[in-house]
Order: sequence, then C-alpha cells, then structure tokens
Amino acid sequence: MSSKQIMFSGFSGGDLLVQVICLLVLIGLCLFVFKKYPLQVTIQNIVFAAMFVLLASVMNALSVMIPFFGVPSVKLSFVILVLIVAGSSLSPSWAYLVGLVFDLVGLLIVPTDQPFLGFTLSHVLVTLLPSLWYVKSQSMEPKLAFRIIYTVLICLGVGAAVYIFQMDEIQVGQDVVAITTVMKLSIVLFISVAIVVLFVVLRYMQKNQKEDTAAAFAKWMMIAIVGEVLYSIILTPLWLDVMYHIPWFVSMFIRVVKACVMIPIDIVVGFSLVKLVHKVSFASKQK
Repeated sequence: MSSKQIMFSGFSGGDLLVQVICLLVLIGLCLFVFKKYPLQVTIQNIVFAAMFVLLASVMNALSVMIPFFGVPSVKLSFVILVLIVAGSSLSPSWAYLVGLVFDLVGLLIVPTDQPFLGFTLSHVLVTLLPSLWYVKSQSMEPKLAFRIIYTVLICLGVGAAVYIFQMDEIQVGQDVVAITTVMKLSIVLFISVAIVVLFVVLRYMQKNQKEDTAAAFAKWMMIAIVGEVLYSIILTPLWLDVMYHIPWFVSMFIRVVKACVMIPIDIVVGFSLVKLVHKVSFASKQK
C-alpha cells in the first residue's frame, strides 16, 4: 500500500475529496510562493525558521485543555501566535516552509493513523498570510491601515453578537447546554468591552506614537485578528465537521469565546515579539 493510500484509507468518499482538495491547494500555494518569492537561503533565515518551528512545537506540547461548562473542551495554546509572528518576520517562501515543517514535526512527535491535510493547510495559511500581508502592505498609507482595522473590528463585533444571539444551545462533550439570555448578554458585553479597549489602544497609538510605529501596530493587529479568526473560528470547526461530523455552526460557539480571550493576548504579546525579532534581524545584518 502506498503512502497516499495509507494517508487516505481511514476516510469516507466525502472526506477523501476534502483531503485531495487540501493537497491540491497546498501544491498550488507552493508553486505560487516559490515562483513569486524565491527562497533565499541564508544562515539567518535558516536559524529563524528553525527557531520558530521549535518554539511552535514546544508551545504545542505545552497546550492544555481548559473546562467550559464543566467539561474540558477548549484547547489553550500559543501555537497560532508563534506561527503568525513567524510569518510576520520571514519571507513568504520561508513562512510556507515553517508552517509545513511544523505540521510534519507534530505528526512525528504525536503520530496519528489518519493525518488530515486540512490542519496542514491551516498551519501553512496562518503562517503564510501574515508574510504576504506584510509584503503587500509596505506601501500602504497609515491612515488606510487604521481605517481597515476599525472596519474589521466593527464587523467582527457585530457578526459575533448576531451569531451568539442566534444560538439557543450547544453541545459540550456528550451534554447539550442551553444558552440563556443572561449568558448571551454577558458574552456580548465581554466582546463589546474587548473591542472598545482595542479602539482605545488604537486611538492612543495614533495620537501618541510615531506614525510608523502606530501603522505597524495597526497592521499587526489586523493580521493577528485575521489569523486567529481564520484558524480557530473558521478552519478548525470546518475540519472537525469533516472528520467527526461535529456541526460547524455549533462547535464555533466555544471558539468565538476563546478567540475573544486570545486575540487581545496575541495583539499585545505578538507585537512585542515581532519588534524584538526585527531588532535582532536588523542587528545581525549590521554586523
């Protein structure tokens, strides 16, 4: 039996189709990235890429399940933060490799009978998109960057509120938990406060920081939000639906709450890490 047959043997026809689509997307991204952004092999790039793969693997090993409604159902991890920082610090070709190698290392550390290429695609995308964003946004005016992030925050807040008020119950483990009006209002209030805080921070950066620093913060906030939403709220529930037939719309509820906690952490911690990496990179180039 070939390696591809082994990879796909545990999946039904529909699941196999998703695997094939993910494989084709990965190949297409590979061809596009390495043609448009040729790989520049330097000691610094190799060291940074290896460091990010190692750090992401360590964060993955240190991930913990935290209880939600009394059942351990939410995985708390800083893997996505590390991958987004990696993408923000490396060229698109190296970012693609970091996401891919991290996924392969994870499979070697924790072998599985049915490796799913959807998660491989998720890791590649969440690392590659920040790199492409930073390349394309180099010439973006600071005012435009702030307009974009303000619009994104408003859309996310409204979308999350509408989604939460539509939910009447969710499945946590084997139990079905009713979502009361008080719970809905509490979650929406928490989301609203988080968004207001982010607005205040953005306004502070605009008025009190240099234009370049404020714009860099807005761009980082944008990619941190998009990365967390893409991975946690969109792709992961989609792959769980494909693999285990857990309804995407239902499983997304817990992840919306998790994202509201993780996004502010990603923004604050991640921006500091990005600045540190860029300083180290600049210092090494000066030598």
